[in-house]
Amino acid sequence: MRISTANQYDASIANLQRRQTALQEQQQQLTSGKRIALASDDPTGAARAERALASIGRVEANQRALEASRNSMTLAESALGDANELLQQARETMISAGNASYSDAERIGLASKLQGLRDQLLSIANRPDGAGGYVFSGQGSASPPFLDQAGGVAYVGVAGTLQTGNLDSFQLTVDGRGAWQE
Repeated sequence: MRISTANQYDASIANLQRRQTALQEQQQQLTSGKRIALASDDPTGAARAERALASIGRVEANQRALEASRNSMTLAESALGDANELLQQARETMISAGNASYSDAERIGLASKLQGLRDQLLSIANRPDGAGGYVFSGQGSASPPFLDQAGGVAYVGVAGTLQTGNLDSFQLTVDGRGAWQE
């Protein structure tokens, strides 16, 4: 059986076209850095890639949430440390006020000092978080969580804490009532 010249040319041209198409696909993969350009190239691989991208997105969201939680807890720890120092000063002032040798004027001065320490504590309890809220606002509020009222200080924040919505939940706020009053 003889193969005609025209058939040989057609087969050669078809072979060249297949090789050129394969070369273009390889060049496309090299330049894009992607093994799969279209989902139809490898449906299973494309599905795996989509799951991997979704997983990366969740990990990045968790990292952002963890950083926000870390910042919030650092602010709360700093505020409570400052409050501890003020409470120590108040304790020392109260102990010294028990000294019977103080005059009335000196006792008034100590009372004034204690009032100033109380005001500073209230200021720390209402410390802003730098993001438009307050460190001890609980579930969030645009107003200070503690109010100085007749008869004492009242917590007007929303009790509880904000958590991230991810599977790995991180605390984003501190419940002021739990931190200061309970």
